Amino acid sequence: MLLRLIVILLTLLILPDIYIYMVYVKSWTKSVKWRILCWLPSLLLLVAMVTIMASDSMRASNQPIIGMFLVVFLSICVAKAFFAIIDGIGHLFRQQTVRRVFRILAMTVAMFSFMMHYYGYFIGRSKYVVHKQTFYFTDLPKRFDGYRIVHFSDMHLGTFLMGHENEVVEIVDLINSQHADAIIFSGDIVNHQADEMAPFGKALGALKAPDGVFSVLGNHDYCMYRKYTDKNERKKEVERIKKNQRSYGWNLLLNENVVIHRGADSLAVIGVENMGKPPFPSYGNLSKAMNGLSDSCFSVLITHDPSHWRSEVIRKTYIQLTLSGHTHAGQFKVFGWSPVASIYKEWSGAYCEGSQILNVSEGIGSVLFPFRFGAWPEINVITLRKAEGKH
Repeated sequence: MLLRLIVILLTLLILPDIYIYMVYVKSWTKSVKWRILCWLPSLLLLVAMVTIMASDSMRASNQPIIGMFLVVFLSICVAKAFFAIIDGIGHLFRQQTVRRVFRILAMTVAMFSFMMHYYGYFIGRSKYVVHKQTFYFTDLPKRFDGYRIVHFSDMHLGTFLMGHENEVVEIVDLINSQHADAIIFSGDIVNHQADEMAPFGKALGALKAPDGVFSVLGNHDYCMYRKYTDKNERKKEVERIKKNQRSYGWNLLLNENVVIHRGADSLAVIGVENMGKPPFPSYGNLSKAMNGLSDSCFSVLITHDPSHWRSEVIRKTYIQLTLSGHTHAGQFKVFGWSPVASIYKEWSGAYCEGSQILNVSEGIGSVLFPFRFGAWPEINVITLRKAEGKH
């Protein structure tokens, strides 16, 4: 995965520069000095990238620096890539007027891309939205008609280090202000390690709901994305993450369930460990998690990866509602589309198969770099309603 990322970054860095050099720089100046200077910005980015790759870049204290570097790197390189591609298409035509139109279009798209990266970094990452949804079930127990759940996912607390710590307090206040009956977190509380959680214990411990806060682990919570000198070190990190969540008063569900009662009626909250396609880890055991539940019990499943819903839930279980995250909607969405749609069939919002519903949260935090555009950080307020033949 790291090698693939390096190849992508190097491609973005080098290929557009080769095009710009061959098409424009060589004709612009004959001076060797100026031609060499044109490569200097890319050389500096390359040196910075190598320095970061050689360091322990996954340490919690380093993550904000890495994030800022990636924003600068991608804002420049992606803009140049757009320019090179669009301008290159223009050069397929002989007419100078057509070439000029493509050149202007290339410059416009490149400038938009450049500005978009900084908007996503400085504004988009903190543009919190509340999505209210109502789901209808014919078999919802009467006493749970109107039951409200706040669903949030993918906090990635490393996102909020160095200057953004107060935002976690704002998120908690926003969730608490919904006055839900239950709060559900569908995994990925960290980016890489338990140290990221240190500044946020008091804030996250303030999440309150009458029926409690329920959580599961996501793929990042197994701390698999950094190197360890001791083979037991990763296991210790995972145990710290579990311990921290429990210290907040959360009900961390590891292939288990909790039943909520309203008089003679009941609703089960089922939580599984991460169940993902390779290269993501799979530790979940749905059969174990459902142990002791009858087929007639209305159930809400928390599973981090939405692909689990299609592989093991629909048409194979009676579970009525599944809550997931993981995709972040690619942290980039325009006109209802995201590149992540090419990877996941269910990647954002609500999906229905028969009487079974999946809700995929776009998440709150970020991975790789702190950026969101269109796929704004969100919390979902879900109301369960009893109705006949309506979803």
